[in-house]
Amino acid sequence: MKDRLTTTSLTALILCVSSGVLSLPLTLNQKLASEIYPSSNIQDAALGTSVFCDTCEWAVDKLQKMFESNVSEDLIAKAIIEFCELFKIEDEYICSTIVPEFKDEVLYIFAHTFLSPREICAQVLGSDCADSYDPFNQTWNLPIPPNKPPVKPVPSPQSGSPVNRILQLSDIHWDIQYTPGLTTECGEPLCCRPPNKKATNPEDAAGIWGDSHCDPPYKTIVNLMEHLNKTADQFDWVYVTGDLPAHNDWSQTRDNQTKVLVNITKLIKTYLPGKPVYFTIGNHESSPVNSFPPPFITGEQSLSWFLDKAAEVWGEWLTDDAIKTLKKAGYYSVYVKPDLKVISLQTNFCNSGNWWLLINSTDPGDMLKWLIDELLESEKKGEKVHIIGHIPPGTQTCMEPWSTVYHHIIWRFESTVIGQFLGHVHEDTFSVFFADEENTTRPINVAYLSPSVTPVGGMNLGYRIYDIDGTYKGSTRATLDHSTYILNITDANLTNKPKWTLEYSAKDAYNMTSLLPVDWANLIETFIKEDSLFQKYYHYHFKNISPNDQCTKGCKCGTLNDLTFNKTIDCQQATQEEIFAYMSTQHNC
Repeated sequence: MKDRLTTTSLTALILCVSSGVLSLPLTLNQKLASEIYPSSNIQDAALGTSVFCDTCEWAVDKLQKMFESNVSEDLIAKAIIEFCELFKIEDEYICSTIVPEFKDEVLYIFAHTFLSPREICAQVLGSDCADSYDPFNQTWNLPIPPNKPPVKPVPSPQSGSPVNRILQLSDIHWDIQYTPGLTTECGEPLCCRPPNKKATNPEDAAGIWGDSHCDPPYKTIVNLMEHLNKTADQFDWVYVTGDLPAHNDWSQTRDNQTKVLVNITKLIKTYLPGKPVYFTIGNHESSPVNSFPPPFITGEQSLSWFLDKAAEVWGEWLTDDAIKTLKKAGYYSVYVKPDLKVISLQTNFCNSGNWWLLINSTDPGDMLKWLIDELLESEKKGEKVHIIGHIPPGTQTCMEPWSTVYHHIIWRFESTVIGQFLGHVHEDTFSVFFADEENTTRPINVAYLSPSVTPVGGMNLGYRIYDIDGTYKGSTRATLDHSTYILNITDANLTNKPKWTLEYSAKDAYNMTSLLPVDWANLIETFIKEDSLFQKYYHYHFKNISPNDQCTKGCKCGTLNDLTFNKTIDCQQATQEEIFAYMSTQHNC
């Protein structure tokens, strides 16, 4: 989703904490602002970056001094709420609920980070506040094993060869409190739920099966599972790539998050009995959102409350070794077939919204070192590997140093890693990795970013099934095709008969003979030349919610560049201003 609470919940709390931890009565907050900017209205002044930076620096400095003076955290939280309301960062309800949600984490991190007040403000408000040390963007490296094997062409399977099929479900975002009839236009980050009121305009009323502005209700998730149960012969195993809970980031608790984890897992076990299922952890799994402390954080602040429960409910599909690393830090590996290993990564260790990484962001949990060891072992055995995760490396929500090291690993093991399956972005898209060399013309891998189950963000609901080279001696395990299925939410609400239908298959829609990395790279070049094919992709990108929309100039240039990990597409048809305008509409999920 275009999630306001990744930008404004940390800009409603963390901006309140770092730019507004004014642990003074509200009247003194007003007095302070008037003293700093005597000729300006407080709200008008707050619109300027320099105002935010100066106020932020003052506030963080005061916060650090308050820690030294043992000022009550409850008093600090009270002042943050007042600041949130004063500057209208969110409405009164959101301000009063999101601050307690984030308080313990943020105050702990600010107490333990070595950054200066100005440097902390630069993390929240951007580099305009300070040309500072940025722990999220410090270059670091890991030893990459030498002696990369020669890269050999991937042969096409012979006609009639066995095929395996994989179901991918991503970003389900079940909203426990979804209520039909409530307004979809509430002015809050997530609508269709209490305490929002009933819609006065029927067109703004939440439908019985869901709404494209909201996360889905339980009955729609059950309907999806019923549909998958009836079509279970169409896939052999399942990847669930994160984000089970809804986007109500301001009112979540650990108990509620584990309730969603347990219930969604139970639904899958009930409706897909006998199917192996492999999960990854999304950025919305934790409470508060994006809070994934590395293993060196222990005790009450650790993530053990979630990881222990995940190991318990996912345990039937995992080995003892997989459970051990899952409970340690949220990642694991397991064999789905004797020649095919699945590696589930904890991509929140690259999450730029994970503030625990302000303490140390160098290979959190030693996961990438572990990944190298796993891949080296598989290389020696001649195995193939699928990597599953939530946040796609190379995107704005994955820290650049982590993404860079990850790319080096993919390049080194390009003959072993045969597929990457991720989510998070909600849109239906892909990302081509090019060679880890000065000449970035050779595509080496492709990451498939699955459409989300949730329609929030103005889309339909969706899921995907992949065809891969099947189980037989000499199988390449390469992805042969993928098919995307959608639920038209408007039609479901009008007819009260939800229908999950095939939207498209990649080979048919894009006239592809195979789905190797070079084929996806060639498709990008075709998109540049054949606008009609690009517009078809753009409609699939949003699960066909608005088939008449057109993506041109800056939108097209930005979208094309989103399809490559480490290569820039030259867009001569778009101005810099148009490209920046497109980029400004892209937000974290």
